[in-house]
Amino acid sequence: MSNLVAEILLRLAKAGAAAVLGLLVYLVAIGPLGAVPSVELALLCWLSGAAFLLLVESSPI
Repeated sequence: MSNLVAEILLRLAKAGAAAVLGLLVYLVAIGPLGAVPSVELALLCWLSGAAFLLLVESSPI
């Protein structure tokens, strides 16, 4: 049972890290880059954060 809880917490931590990275990308996009803030932009930024985490996690280096 504790392995299941640890796995759930690990997956939630990854989603949280993707959200933090997405927030940083979103703030850069609407701040210095001057993009129009929208829900679509926020979701795209979150997905880019998640993609970055997947690339870093499965990197052959």
